[in-house]
Amino acid sequence: MKIQLNSQTLAWEPCKVIALSTHLEKPSPFYFGYDIHNQFLLELKKYSFDQIFFFTEPHLLDLYGKELYEQISAEFPCNLELVPPGEKCKSFTILEETCENLIAKGISKKSILLAFGGGTVGNLVGLASGMIYRGIRFVEIPTSMTGQTDSTLSNKQAINGKTGKNHFGLYHAPLFIWVDTKYLKTEPAFSRRSGIIEGIKNGFISDAIFLDYLEEALNPDVKFTDEELYKLAYNIIVSKLEILKQDPSEKGYGIILEYGHTFGHGIEWLEKGKISHGEAISFGMKIAAELSKEIGLISQEDVEKHYYLIEEKLGFKNPLPETITTERLMEAMIADNKKTGEDLRFVLLDKLGKCYNPEGDFLVTVDHDLVKKVVEKFIFNNKQFFHVNGSKFH
Repeated sequence: MKIQLNSQTLAWEPCKVIALSTHLEKPSPFYFGYDIHNQFLLELKKYSFDQIFFFTEPHLLDLYGKELYEQISAEFPCNLELVPPGEKCKSFTILEETCENLIAKGISKKSILLAFGGGTVGNLVGLASGMIYRGIRFVEIPTSMTGQTDSTLSNKQAINGKTGKNHFGLYHAPLFIWVDTKYLKTEPAFSRRSGIIEGIKNGFISDAIFLDYLEEALNPDVKFTDEELYKLAYNIIVSKLEILKQDPSEKGYGIILEYGHTFGHGIEWLEKGKISHGEAISFGMKIAAELSKEIGLISQEDVEKHYYLIEEKLGFKNPLPETITTERLMEAMIADNKKTGEDLRFVLLDKLGKCYNPEGDFLVTVDHDLVKKVVEKFIFNNKQFFHVNGSKFH
């Protein structure tokens, strides 16, 4: 299915709220715009509640959260709850503390949790809200490119375990999602790249034409005007929604959204937060492309397209961390959260814009030795390149 690009037709109208749908089994209203925070209360007032719990990270409170928190607390009982930054909050320890703290503060089935921040804040709050009293309401207000264009488009809420990412979670839909691209203005480049990489992935797995759009729209410094950032975020959102329309559950066709993630999650887990989720997925997509070529599915030109878009157009140019070895990555992948048996199974490309589906579930069983061969070659070539050329990162 081809997406309809809106980079030219989408009008630049600050303060205008655009209503979309996530198309999921329990669809959440998805509100999109630039500088729309003053209209948030109008939407919130449509619902009845006894109190609100406003979750965010300390630095996000200072950047944008304080203004919104003060608007809400001026009219409603609102408790401010600060959580640790990044992946540190996706643990059983923080989840337990969060749930017990909410119970102690008198949370009820009528309460609403607000998740103001990136994907990690959304995951923690979404999981806690799904568990407390077997499910209470929450609202997502994503502030990162990843949150706005990728993670909030799913009902998946999860925390990490001792052996891998997102091992423990559930499906729990937010009451609604509020996306204000003004929050992206001050996002660091490495974080912005982490969100855009998922948009590049959407092109590789479902629509090659979208890759042409991204090639024109992206730059390695990921610097954009407010209007450009607004349109880029919107088009990445649309690219994922077109996939979700075909499989709202993400359990059938939607599994293609995991392209590069088995390798990427393994790398991210082994690095324990030293690299971002997006950078790990950038490595994972390149390895997945190499594996697709190795079993005769795509061409070398198609593989090079991955390297060009990821490294030259997006600017993800750091070398693979030296701590990542073939043996460690193979072990990490065996514990991947998409595991369906003893075999290693991957989302692979049949061609640009289409995934390979020989087994009916868009996961391809690949022999361990063949996977190991591809990983070893990728690590070797990566080390050789950077030994000769040095870091390419801008």
